[in-house]
Amino acid sequence: MKFSRFMELALYDSQEGYYSSDRAKVGREGDFFTNVSVGPIFGEILAGQFLEMWSILGEPDDFTIVEQGANDGQLSRDIIDALSGTPLANAHWIIIEPLESLKNKQAHLLSGAHVSWISSPDLLPSFCGIHFSNELFDALPVDILQAHDGQWRELLVKSESDGFFFSPKQNLIDGMPLPPRPDGFLTERRCAQKELLQGISSKMEKGFLLAIDYGMPSEDLLAEHRNRGTLACYSNHRRDENPLERPGEKDITAHVDFSSLSRDACAVGLDLRGFTDQHHFLVGAATKLLQSLDGKTPPPETLKKLRALRMLLHPETMGSQFKVILFSKGGAESQLPNGFLHARNPNHLLENPCTNL
Repeated sequence: MKFSRFMELALYDSQEGYYSSDRAKVGREGDFFTNVSVGPIFGEILAGQFLEMWSILGEPDDFTIVEQGANDGQLSRDIIDALSGTPLANAHWIIIEPLESLKNKQAHLLSGAHVSWISSPDLLPSFCGIHFSNELFDALPVDILQAHDGQWRELLVKSESDGFFFSPKQNLIDGMPLPPRPDGFLTERRCAQKELLQGISSKMEKGFLLAIDYGMPSEDLLAEHRNRGTLACYSNHRRDENPLERPGEKDITAHVDFSSLSRDACAVGLDLRGFTDQHHFLVGAATKLLQSLDGKTPPPETLKKLRALRMLLHPETMGSQFKVILFSKGGAESQLPNGFLHARNPNHLLENPCTNL
């Protein structure tokens, strides 16, 4: 079995998958932290970015916000609450969610909000607006590649009486667009991300795609010290590197290759606009909030938000590990939202992805 199929079953099987069986727990009492775990400040900052994007797009009356990978719906809840009383308070809100168990959680948390659900990007209506995600691409199944004799081969999953094990496929992969690495070097490849991006791009008439995830450009992923790849598992805030043990009982993830993501996005008609780490994104995106506090003693509630923001910014927690990437379509090129004020040239950082299809 391809590892991507094994990972898909372990995470998304309707009965025993980690995400669909109610085993996935986020936060201090769960298996891992996300940006949403620190409180509503992350959603409030994204709400400000969405208002900027709406303005950049010409303030259209018919505006749609799409979230994919919404987990329990908390990020949607935080953003919707922050948009209350703004021109986007009545925007069309769509969540793409194939798992019925997660849809039920989201519907409970978002009770009273004007939200609709679909199971895949292909079911989106044509729209002008924003598609956003927080830790979506890292959860897409990956295949595992191993360097061998100057080329690459795939590791398959086999079973025996006492469990599962990896076994290299005999045939080497022809035309693999990866540089040679020493024998045994491991890396991952996501085959489903281009199809996902195609589904979104085909329905987006004009708008932005914003993705927040952890990972790095291809050059960094293929650095000598990452010869074991980036595949990792999490349970009770403990990390291990054996995804074949206890399938369905823990999260399985791998770093996002943002160079590959950019190439796939550009190939389906999206334009790369910005790429930066979460620290610089949040500093830019929170500029108005921070300016409003200049010379003032913040009230206790604001101090609480600032402590949460500090955790999101800190390079040893989430500030440098997470990256933010922005694509546009349909002529949304005149301006960038404040989150990318401090970003460097994305084509340089990601090795000119739009000119190397």
